[in-house]
Amino acid sequence: MNTLANQQRVLRLEGAYNVRDLGGYETKDGSMTRWGLLYRADNLHALSEGSRQELVKRGIATVIDLRYSSELALQRDVFSDSRDAAYHNVSLVLASQGDYVRGLGEQYIDLLEGAKEPIRRVFELLAGSTENGSALFHCKVGKDRTGIIAALLLELAGVPHATIAEDYALTAGCLAPLMDELRQDRPPAVSPEAYEVHLGSPPENMIVLLNHLKSAYGDAEGYLRSSGIEPEQIQALKQRMLAD
Repeated sequence: MNTLANQQRVLRLEGAYNVRDLGGYETKDGSMTRWGLLYRADNLHALSEGSRQELVKRGIATVIDLRYSSELALQRDVFSDSRDAAYHNVSLVLASQGDYVRGLGEQYIDLLEGAKEPIRRVFELLAGSTENGSALFHCKVGKDRTGIIAALLLELAGVPHATIAEDYALTAGCLAPLMDELRQDRPPAVSPEAYEVHLGSPPENMIVLLNHLKSAYGDAEGYLRSSGIEPEQIQALKQRMLAD
């Protein structure tokens, strides 16, 4: 993966660590995903006003918060009452939340299959919002729930699976400054070794999900169709994701 492109991809903001542009990825047919259209991120509750304005200047008109209601109550998104962007909360609930035995890839499959309705809603919002501006979606650390949405978007655009897995793995470097803090959230009953696996983002996690997507649906478009999204919306979003 191009190091220079990744330096452009990661936004250096105050109060958020894993905010990334999904542009600049080459697709299987030689096209490129559009810069400045879709952003993935971690929690925005501590974002400074200057950094919030930086996102506004980038044209972000829609923010989709994938967190649970309990998370929202503890850490309010800085865009939740902003006039600068339309804020939407669409909770992606992982049925196996708290499962530290099975691999994360298997848990991602659980979410993909068990959260079709909210994922459909997320993609309907993305399809509508990118007509007139950019969109950002995020969860708590920008790895699991956010990673699944990002993977579906990039797969829809035709980005190779190996590249999608590399994008997922970028989280490790972005969250490095936060790891000690995140380790403090370890439940007492969970071993440090098991929790370390839970915090990780090796590309293999995403490959497990993408292999399931291919075998069960053919591709992201097949999955999104199965969730009930109109084919016209899927195609419009796909076309807008690709650079002219």
